Amino acid sequence: MTPIGLLGVGFLGRTLLHDFTWPNGSWTASRSTDPQSPLPRLAWDWSRLESNHVLPEAPAVLIVTAPPVFRELEPEQNRLHEWGAWMQQHRPQLKRMVYVSTTGVYPRRDGTWSETSSFEPDSLSGRLRLMTEQTLARYFDLQVVRPGGIYGPGRSLVERLKDGRGLPEAQSPTHRIHVYDLAQVVHWLVEHPEGVSPVNAVDEEPCVSWEAGRWLVEHHPELSPDLLPARTVPATEMNAPHRRIDNTRLLQELDLSLRYPTFREGMQ
Repeated sequence: MTPIGLLGVGFLGRTLLHDFTWPNGSWTASRSTDPQSPLPRLAWDWSRLESNHVLPEAPAVLIVTAPPVFRELEPEQNRLHEWGAWMQQHRPQLKRMVYVSTTGVYPRRDGTWSETSSFEPDSLSGRLRLMTEQTLARYFDLQVVRPGGIYGPGRSLVERLKDGRGLPEAQSPTHRIHVYDLAQVVHWLVEHPEGVSPVNAVDEEPCVSWEAGRWLVEHHPELSPDLLPARTVPATEMNAPHRRIDNTRLLQELDLSLRYPTFREGMQ
């Protein structure tokens, strides 16, 4: 297996580091530090071109979990072109990349959206992410993962209920993926350069947050029904978009199974 270079060490990055074994020569690069990281960490800032000189020249599969730097399309696209051109010239051995995008690239409209759908994002964040996918593909052998809402230990509806922060009032079902299962998908793609791309990484049961919260207060050992806030949005709103993210490719074409197929297994 080829070593990896992990660009950005956040919630997903820490799971990749601590729950999976990577070959010698692997490294991480980020602005933040993780004193318990099992891999060497390089001080790197994606917004500063000069910081790329710290990246090793030896071959590695890049895993990019870092979000966009700019919140405007043109400046971010220009920055990505500049970065990609620099990498091609100065780090040509770092050619393969797995980019962690988002299902937010799909519009919030009625329909079932698959990796082969024709669409245009209807939010700035979605447009930024889709543009990033398309721009990086010009410079790297790219595989893309599009996860739903990422949750896991310390970051889920359980914590929101315990802290009294309420629940998101989205009227459409939320598509989720446990951070471990998302890391599984990334790991699989690193090991399979011929694997399909992009891949929608969502579990088997999208669910409105309030409905998930109602189930949790009845079944989670640390929660009770009095923690569930009153619902201010009707459970069946006529104008709620019937938006579904198709995960057939994930479940049928990748040789892995979800450890947490629904929020019930993942949050209980």
